[in-house]
Amino acid sequence: MQSQDAADTFLIKWWPQIEANKNKIFGAAGIIAAVIVVAAFISWRHEQNQIAASEALTQASLTLASNPDPARTADTYLGIADQYRDTPAGERSLLQGAAALFSQGKYSDAQTYFQQFLQAHPDNEFSGQAALGVAKSLEAQGKLNDAAGAYQHVIDDFPDAQAVIDAKFSLAQIDLQQHSDANAVQLFQDVAKSDPYGVLGNEAQQYLFNFQSKAPASPAAMPSVSPLATPAPAHAPASPAPFNLSH
Repeated sequence: MQSQDAADTFLIKWWPQIEANKNKIFGAAGIIAAVIVVAAFISWRHEQNQIAASEALTQASLTLASNPDPARTADTYLGIADQYRDTPAGERSLLQGAAALFSQGKYSDAQTYFQQFLQAHPDNEFSGQAALGVAKSLEAQGKLNDAAGAYQHVIDDFPDAQAVIDAKFSLAQIDLQQHSDANAVQLFQDVAKSDPYGVLGNEAQQYLFNFQSKAPASPAAMPSVSPLATPAPAHAPASPAPFNLSH
């Protein structure tokens, strides 16, 4: 009974104000309703765009897998990336397109798209792989000093463990070419420890074995083997290794 009396008192007190301002109230309510409808529509469109992007990427991957065509692989992925640039599938397509350009030997173009990904998505889960792609593209162009700095950037600034291992291994190989054997040994040791059962870990162990077999008798002495005289592991890549975009 008390709640009913309170409601009656509220209506008696405020009803004149409501009547006097009903047009404003109805107008405000209409605006709020319109905002809710627009927000719901935008959310729906965004969700539909993400679904369409995922379907486009899946279809492209299946088509290219069943009918490989290196000449159009990059264009296919980059086209999806451009059309669906604000979706996870579009972001993934941008990286796939850059990797495809790298595989075709178009290292400068690959570097451009890897950098584009980094600038647009600096905190993405694949940013470490994009930064690694920049470094490998620079190395493939023969820009070893720039590549070394880019690999160090991956090592220092990205949490992607696999990208860091790859960067350390690649940087160690550059150190060998630049006769920085001590730095190379340290990096190979890090890779062997971090990836003891992986391909790069095994190759790093082979490099360390080669150093130890030719090192001076004094255990305190650093390796002084000329990198050109050091045989590469049996499976050492002739060019920068492919990117790991599967995790």
